[in-house]
Amino acid sequence: MATLEEIIGQLDSLTAESLEDLARFVEYLRWRQSPGLLRSGGRPWRFDFIEDFRRATMSADHDPAGMEIRIGESACDGDCRMALWQHPPVLGSAIIEYQVAIPEGVRNLWLRFATGIRDGSHLTEGNVVAFRIFVNGWKVWSDTQHARRWESREVVMPTIPGDVARIRFVTDGLGNHEWAWAVWAQPRLVGEIEGESQAESA
Repeated sequence: MATLEEIIGQLDSLTAESLEDLARFVEYLRWRQSPGLLRSGGRPWRFDFIEDFRRATMSADHDPAGMEIRIGESACDGDCRMALWQHPPVLGSAIIEYQVAIPEGVRNLWLRFATGIRDGSHLTEGNVVAFRIFVNGWKVWSDTQHARRWESREVVMPTIPGDVARIRFVTDGLGNHEWAWAVWAQPRLVGEIEGESQAESA
């Protein structure tokens, strides 16, 4: 078995892309050994919001003028990641909604993501963008952001196995949508699924 020193010694030979893949795998391994997870022979289950973007619906709570929603690579402070782009409209909020079927036997659900303002934005001092998440109409998380860097987030999700979760990502320029280049990096639902016959979600 390789020692930690040997593994660290091999990192210099990896490309930037490989290091990114390695970082994601390390995050997964840390999740695997988190307290309370996988104690009864369960295995990981996940739902990737970027991979399943085609299943999302997009809307605005008022006039959609000025709104932009799509997926793509996004750089915040030079750190490039795949993300949901969600520039809010001139007035009100932009909404991305998913209907996610949660299999029976899933527990310990978390939503993991990072929020950011894309590089190149000239968001004025004191102007912030609101980020909000709703599950079945209930607000489960919200924050505001001005800095052009990634902020890692983890949200404990309601336990809803065997049900369909209506999950909304919402951004709002709070009265000034100019340069509100809001992005959600690598948003995923992760949990533990019990039993041996269940397949991990794609």
